[in-house]
Amino acid sequence: MSSNRHFSPEEMAPAFGPYSHAVEVPAGARTLHIAGQVGVERDGTLPPDAAAQTARIFDNIDLILRAAGMGPEDIVKLNFFVVSSDDLPEIRRVRDSRLKEPFPAMSLVLVPKLGRPEWRLEVDGIAARSDI
Repeated sequence: MSSNRHFSPEEMAPAFGPYSHAVEVPAGARTLHIAGQVGVERDGTLPPDAAAQTARIFDNIDLILRAAGMGPEDIVKLNFFVVSSDDLPEIRRVRDSRLKEPFPAMSLVLVPKLGRPEWRLEVDGIAARSDI
């Protein structure tokens, strides 16, 4: 169980999706900064569609979290960089199947392109865990 505190004050508009407006990390928590992840398989292949790329990204993030002794419940922030708004329904479907409450803070940014033309999205993030 994470000791991070999630905030979505009732006095403001509700979140536009499954995310928290803010997450507080306790003093002394270990913090993990996750570099931008793309949907590339271990063998270097890339699935052609946004849903499969999103699933691979979440698989990669899970591998990183496990290597750091953390889990999905420790994610405090995710940033999604998406090339085409047409892919958003698929991306959201996969994201929603992989994240559970309490949700991390999240941002979604539509961008004209990423590092390679075949990449449909990239996700980076921050995780934090208090081992106290």
